[in-house]
Amino acid sequence: MVNMKLAVLFPGQGSQKVGMGLDLLDKAPLAKELFYKVDSITGRKVSEIFLQGPENELNQTKNTQVAIVIISVLLTLLLKDELKKKNLNFTPNACCGHSLGEFTALWFCGLLSLDDLIKIVSIRGNLMQNSPDGSMAAVLNLTKEQTEDLLSSDDLKNKIVIANYNSPTQLVISGERAAIEEIVPKVKSLGGKAIVLPVSGAFHSPLMNLPSKEFTKELDKLQTSSNINIPIFQNVDGKPSTDIKQIKEKIKKQMTSPVMWTQTVNNLAGAGINTVIEIGPGKVLTGLVKKINPDIICYSICDYASMIDFVLSNNSLVGA
Repeated sequence: MVNMKLAVLFPGQGSQKVGMGLDLLDKAPLAKELFYKVDSITGRKVSEIFLQGPENELNQTKNTQVAIVIISVLLTLLLKDELKKKNLNFTPNACCGHSLGEFTALWFCGLLSLDDLIKIVSIRGNLMQNSPDGSMAAVLNLTKEQTEDLLSSDDLKNKIVIANYNSPTQLVISGERAAIEEIVPKVKSLGGKAIVLPVSGAFHSPLMNLPSKEFTKELDKLQTSSNINIPIFQNVDGKPSTDIKQIKEKIKKQMTSPVMWTQTVNNLAGAGINTVIEIGPGKVLTGLVKKINPDIICYSICDYASMIDFVLSNNSLVGA
C-alpha cells in the first residue's frame, strides 16, 4: 500500500468478556507463560477469571484491567512472531490507547517493561475499584454542546463532567450517583439516550482525586525507559508525545481528566495516519474510529483467528 501510515490502538475497560484468551491458550505456548505471569504478579488467579468466569468477577475493575492488558500484550507478541516468520516488519508510526489501553501503549512504545505494566495496572485497577462512590453513563445522539448545556444547569453544575469524548455522537459522563440518575430522563427529553454503566466509581472525574494522588506515588516509583520507539498520542489532550517527562506528567492527570478520544483520532489523521489496528479484546475502538473519520482504514485483532487472518492478508501493510 502506497504512503500507508499506521497506528496501533489498545482497548480499555468494557472490552472484556469471559472466555477471552481460551483460543490463545490452545494455539500459543506463550499464552500459558503470560497467564502465569499475571497471576504471579497480582497474587491471585486472574487468568482463571477471564478464561472461565464468572462474569461478575471479571467485571470487577481490579480484574478487568489486568485481564484486558494481558490479552492485548499477548496478541501483540503473537502478531510480531507470526510476521517475523514471514520476514516481515511491524513498524507502526504511532500508538495510543483508550483510558486503560494507554498503559498498554506505554509498554508498546518501550516506556514500560511487561512486569511493570502488569504491576502498575493492577495497582490502578485496585485504586479505581475502591474509589469514592460515583457513577457513569454513556450519552448517545446528543451533541457535545447539548450535553455541556445540561451539565451547566443549576441542579447539575459541578456534580457531573464529561469523562470520554468517544465520538461526535457518543460521550460518557461521570460524577455523583444521584446526579447521574437525575440526568437520564433529561437526556431522553432532548432526543438522546443515556445508559448507566456498570462501574464502581466516577472515573475520569474530580471524584478520582484521592485515588489519582495515590497512583501518582506509584508512578513515581517506576523505572522508565529513557527512550521510546514511536510517539504515543495521549488521552489527556489527544496530542502526540515523545518526551519522557511530558508523557509521565500527562499519565498522572489521566485518572481525573477526560479521555479525548475524538480529538486523538482527529490528530492521528492530521499527522497522516490513514490506517489503524486495534489489538486486544473486542472491536470498540475501531467502531469509534469509523464514526469519527470514515476515511481511516480499520483492522481489529481480537483473537487468534483475526490475528492469523491479518498476517495472511496484509503483507504490503506491514512491509518487507
